[in-house]
Amino acid sequence: MKAFVNKHSCIFCGLCGGICPDVFQSDHDGKSISLDIELSDELLIMARHAESICPTWSITIDDFPRNETDNAWV
Repeated sequence: MKAFVNKHSCIFCGLCGGICPDVFQSDHDGKSISLDIELSDELLIMARHAESICPTWSITIDDFPRNETDNAWV
């Protein structure tokens, strides 16, 4: 499983990085990005928590990446 952040809907509130900094960091635009890593069981729990509190629902955790512009499957 991997975490994905939709950069177009992310408002960079910083909640995800505060909860799970090993998975979520900010890019050069200040938006949150997910690191391209397979989530261990421990990181998956923390990333799921970040996903559940994201105010813009910009985080998805899945086996497949999604298109950043419309969150559609790629």
